[in-house]
Amino acid sequence: EAFAAPGRIHVQIAAMPDGQRHLWTARAVTRHRGGWGEPGKTFAIGLGCEIRHAGRLVYSDGLDLDNASAATPIGMGCRICERLDCPQRAVPPLGQPLAIDENSSTFVPYPVKGAPE
Repeated sequence: EAFAAPGRIHVQIAAMPDGQRHLWTARAVTRHRGGWGEPGKTFAIGLGCEIRHAGRLVYSDGLDLDNASAATPIGMGCRICERLDCPQRAVPPLGQPLAIDENSSTFVPYPVKGAPE
């Protein structure tokens, strides 16, 4: 989302597969380093903290920090993430056979054999 609205600070509560929750903030910034007309480079910068510290940050205002079900499930990276039913997966998981069926479609971009439907 940070790239979709550069300059705006985005806030999210996220939960790891082990249940740990974090407050994350992200913002896209663009740097122009060349001469006139040279394209800039846009980067997303993210900062986070454990949910137990989130109440001390202004970015947590208005968020229900005690509601675990409101957290967005995330993982350490698509290749090693344990969340096999994730609709946001960008690449197939390592070591997991894909369930390929040309006669059906799924909500998950890389369905895995034996994963929950």
